[in-house]
Amino acid sequence: MTAEANRRAVARDDRPRAQRLLDAAEQIFGERTYRGSTVADVCARAGIATGSFYAHYGSKSELFSAVVLRINADARAAMRAAIEQTDGTQRAVERAAFRAFFDMLSERPWIYRIVRESEFVVPGLFQDYYQSLTRRYARGVRRAQLSGEIDAHYDPEVIAYVYAGLGYTIGMRWAEWTGGGHIPADVLDDLLNVLARGLTPPER
Repeated sequence: MTAEANRRAVARDDRPRAQRLLDAAEQIFGERTYRGSTVADVCARAGIATGSFYAHYGSKSELFSAVVLRINADARAAMRAAIEQTDGTQRAVERAAFRAFFDMLSERPWIYRIVRESEFVVPGLFQDYYQSLTRRYARGVRRAQLSGEIDAHYDPEVIAYVYAGLGYTIGMRWAEWTGGGHIPADVLDDLLNVLARGLTPPER
C-alpha cells in the first residue's frame, strides 16, 4: 500500500482512536519489535497525531502492556467461544480450543513475537500471560480426570503447561515461520492423537 493509499484508508477509519492505536501497535511491535519501534511509528500507522497519543496511554511501555493483555484476552475468548460449541468431552474441547487458537495465530502470526519480547519488557506480564491461560487449562484437565477421560495420576498443572507448550511450538512452526500459514488439519490431528494416546487412562 502506498503512502497516499494508506492516508486515504486512515481517513476513512471511523474506529475509536484508542482502538486504532492498539491495532497499529500490535502490528508495529510485531513487525519491528518493541525496542525497534517508537510512539511516532504507531501513531503514523494509526493515523493519529503523536501529540494526542498521551490522551490514551502514558508511555510506549503502557501501550505495549495493553497489547499483550489484549492478545491474552482474545486468545481466551476465542477458545472459550469454540469450546461452548462442543459436547463438553475432553477430546472435543481439545480439538476446538487448539483449532481456535491456531486460527488466531494464522490471522495474526506476529503475536507470539510480541509475547516473547514481553518477557524482557514487562516480565511480570509475561508470567501472568501463561499463568492465566494454564489455570484455565488445569481446571478443564481436572474435570476430565474426574469424568475418567484423563489419567488421574497426572498433575493437572503439568498437563496445562504441556498444552501451552504444544500450542506455542506448533503455532510458531506453521503460522509464524511460514508467514501466516494455516495450521493444517493433519497437524492438528497428529497433535490430538498424541494427547489421546498419552493422556487416556489405561484400561483396567
